[in-house]
Amino acid sequence: MRLRSIIVITTTLGLSLCRGQGLISTVAGTGTCCADADGVAATLAYLQGPDGLTIDSAGNLYIWEVQPFRVRKVNTDGIITTVAGVYQSFGGTGDGGPATSALLFGGSTHSGLAMDSAGNLYISDGNNHRIRKVNTSGIISTVAGNGAPGFSGDNGPATSAMLNYPEGIAVDGEGNLYIADSSNLRIRKVSAAGIITTVAGNGNVVTAGDGGPATGASFGQPIGVTLDSAGNLYLCDGRRVRKVNTAGIISTVAGTGVLGNSGDGGPATSAQLRGASGMAVDRAGNLYIADISNQRIRKVDAAGIISTIAGSTLGFSGDGGPSTAAKLTTPHDVVFDAMGNLYVSDTGNHRIRKIAAGGAAISATPGTISFSYTIGGAAPVTQTMSVSSPGADVSFSVTASTSSGSWLSVSPGTGTTPATLSVSVSPTGLPGGVYQGAITITPAGASAQTFSVSLTVSGAGAPVFSAGSIVNATGYQTKLAPDTVFTIFGSGMGPESLAAANGPNYPASLGGTSITFTPAAGGAAITAKMVYSVSGQVAGLLPSSITPGTYAVRVTYNTLTSTPQNVTVVARSFGIATANSAGSGTAQATIGNVNGGVSLVRFTSGSLAFNGLDWTLTPAHPGDTLVLWGTGGGADAANDTGGTSGDQTQAGNFSVTVGGRRITPLYAGASSGYPGLWQINFTLPADITPGCFVTAQAGAGGELSNTVLIPIAADGQSACSDPLLSQASLAVLDAGGTIKGGGFGVAKSTNTFYNIASPGGPTTSITATQEAIGGGMFRYTATEFTANFGLPRIGACTISDYTTPNGTPPGTPDGFLDLGAGIPVAGPKLASGAMLGRVTGIYTLPLANGTIANGGKYTLAGTGGTDVGAFNASVSFPSSFVVTNFDSIGTIDRTKPLAINWTGGDDQVYILISSSRVVAKGASNTNIIHNVVITCQVPAAPGTFSVPAAALAYLVPEGIDAASRATGSGIFAVGAVNNTPFTAPLVGGGQTAFAGFSGSIGVSKNLVIQ
Repeated sequence: MRLRSIIVITTTLGLSLCRGQGLISTVAGTGTCCADADGVAATLAYLQGPDGLTIDSAGNLYIWEVQPFRVRKVNTDGIITTVAGVYQSFGGTGDGGPATSALLFGGSTHSGLAMDSAGNLYISDGNNHRIRKVNTSGIISTVAGNGAPGFSGDNGPATSAMLNYPEGIAVDGEGNLYIADSSNLRIRKVSAAGIITTVAGNGNVVTAGDGGPATGASFGQPIGVTLDSAGNLYLCDGRRVRKVNTAGIISTVAGTGVLGNSGDGGPATSAQLRGASGMAVDRAGNLYIADISNQRIRKVDAAGIISTIAGSTLGFSGDGGPSTAAKLTTPHDVVFDAMGNLYVSDTGNHRIRKIAAGGAAISATPGTISFSYTIGGAAPVTQTMSVSSPGADVSFSVTASTSSGSWLSVSPGTGTTPATLSVSVSPTGLPGGVYQGAITITPAGASAQTFSVSLTVSGAGAPVFSAGSIVNATGYQTKLAPDTVFTIFGSGMGPESLAAANGPNYPASLGGTSITFTPAAGGAAITAKMVYSVSGQVAGLLPSSITPGTYAVRVTYNTLTSTPQNVTVVARSFGIATANSAGSGTAQATIGNVNGGVSLVRFTSGSLAFNGLDWTLTPAHPGDTLVLWGTGGGADAANDTGGTSGDQTQAGNFSVTVGGRRITPLYAGASSGYPGLWQINFTLPADITPGCFVTAQAGAGGELSNTVLIPIAADGQSACSDPLLSQASLAVLDAGGTIKGGGFGVAKSTNTFYNIASPGGPTTSITATQEAIGGGMFRYTATEFTANFGLPRIGACTISDYTTPNGTPPGTPDGFLDLGAGIPVAGPKLASGAMLGRVTGIYTLPLANGTIANGGKYTLAGTGGTDVGAFNASVSFPSSFVVTNFDSIGTIDRTKPLAINWTGGDDQVYILISSSRVVAKGASNTNIIHNVVITCQVPAAPGTFSVPAAALAYLVPEGIDAASRATGSGIFAVGAVNNTPFTAPLVGGGQTAFAGFSGSIGVSKNLVIQ
């Protein structure tokens, strides 16, 4: 390995190289999800989104763990605990009480921490537009910001002022607090007496002002702040670092403003950065910068020369070796301890790394060790770790620790460099999974270094369910029915290789796996028939004899049984099979009158050879007879062994709704020869409206199926037609490829925020207007893209109803496209040279309230990047829009239509009503959130619209979930939108599949849903 070559060189040059670079190690975090318990060694804890860092005078390290919305502390013994925030619960409550019971809601780009000389901890609570303080007694309070986004309050109490997504913070020796008020494009200062002022920035968005007063300067986006011992203030301004000296004069100390990675060894002002974030200054006055997207830590010395002191390329490696050879992933912050060790928030690697001051006393090879063990097999072979020192021999002690159990050991426990350690594991008795351990080496007179050890145990541990993992095998709904093929996702469910059974007589046990359903009301367990079994998932068939009710489901594999998970069984719950086998997108439907039924519905035409048949691929046409295939049609004893009792249309009240048209099937029943397989045959109306994204649902026994898409072409056409997508793009979707496109918007929104004291309703409110220009281009898989269209529709309203970990919506794109360093934008009231800056793939330009002009024309002039070439787009902002009955709407009654009236709006009006509620806890205490979003799009001209009660009925009512104690919430928004479609060239050839530039003006508020 590279490190070994450094250790064995005995020349003076070799030794000086090692001493001149700090050796890097991990002091907190493991890259393996999801052990996050407190009270364990920090190297065994999983950190989700570690960001801001600070250290107190005793040497305790504090970490802003943004995704779980909490701040954690690593004490000098290396033990991790939570000091503020509640795991996976966000909000802005808790002032005056224990910080560990308060709710936080971090920042979108960088969440800062700071410590004053008295030991008080300051937290940048960005999405709450506040700075919070935890005193030495652990009590939290707000020290700046009133909770509403905006700019106000200078020269008054900081707690009455408005901040706008504050990010980095710092405290000087006199107790003054400095805040990167990012969306206000200013640096604010809160004096020890609690008075707020602006010390840098004038609110304009074009970087300017060097050589003059900092209060007259303008910023691209201030993110991080820090101070040196002389009181000079440094701020990360996008792709620059700027300095405000003690006389208040601003200058640039690093970065040219051009996105890139260059300049090491030369003047820092001629170097390129790629998104600077956190900073720190050492005792010698050297400035250290977390250069996020360059995966590096850069240093600017007292002479102004820049260099890289940690990081090389994206990834994780290097522990135990020189920091310049290590790999980092999106490092966000840096901080020094009293001994001069530098700590790095290695965000993308879920770790905190330490760079030892002036070169560490020891190094170890390898820096990480991994073991693998198969249950029932031989124990893993002992591995060795070589310990060395660059100079004189050093004595040391060694300890081993694990997140659970005592499976890791190291010997000898003490030694003198050079030495060889023996590392062994004893995995007997451990269930399947990945385990984290650590070896801590403490050299005499120097700081301890920790090296990670992982153990992967495979084979038969007790089966473990994933959250909400018992689903209909074709439609993925969570309600099952008799005679249904179902799937269970999890781990340890079966053998490592797939074991599959042949029907129609499926066995009760397969590959060592069996599944039972025990009635919650009491009674004997019912054994399901096994279809297939593999470690990550199993499939079974419920017998027709099972009756509706609640059942405790257990999976047994090789005599080990899972803990039970409840499931609801109803009389009928039909799931429609889809082309992506995920229950969404295009239905895997056949057309009876095309090629003798050997056909599949698709967006475009083609053919497919499969299973000895030549299949015709084609969109449906008006008048065609279609067949929906799936499982969950209900009890049919004959089908348990592959037979059928015939048509069940009337008995099961079967229906099909296509494009809002209700159709009575020609046949609905079990399909002969295949246990659990049902079919619904129906004819499309001759006058049905064609379209590529026509939605379809099946109803049976009062339950609705999953929603799918049926592409319908006009008579004589070989492909469906869509105003958004070309025929080439539709063919890409048919092939399961990726779609590229996106959009931008000029937006002005007036938002009313209520503080909800209880499920009874709002008690106080704050109203603020936000303005911005932003957007981006994205990459979607076919499944992700079609998930945005396959939604239930009631009149002009679509309903997105999903329950997922952390509330992640279906249809989220899987990647961003690079459009260049920035996108120039022009329009009324915008400064000359205004530009959208890139932040983690999104391009945005926050604006002060009052900047956007009603009726004004705005133009983008993208210069192009690595993915998308140059493009232009323009849109006219709506001239006026007022919701005349907005103030009178404070509660949503889900049983009654909601009338909305407005004046103005040039083109379209969008109405959005959403509800969100935590319904369960998933793996690693993850919140399982039930979200419902109703979106209605109507013409502006009528000036009125009534949201149907049938759509509102989907919403989740206001209330507090007994298990999670999380409050349900609702959002109500109305806006007028003008949209201009455009296309942009792809660097690899072709055009984006879709793109649009919109102007929107609207109002929103949170309210009670009942």
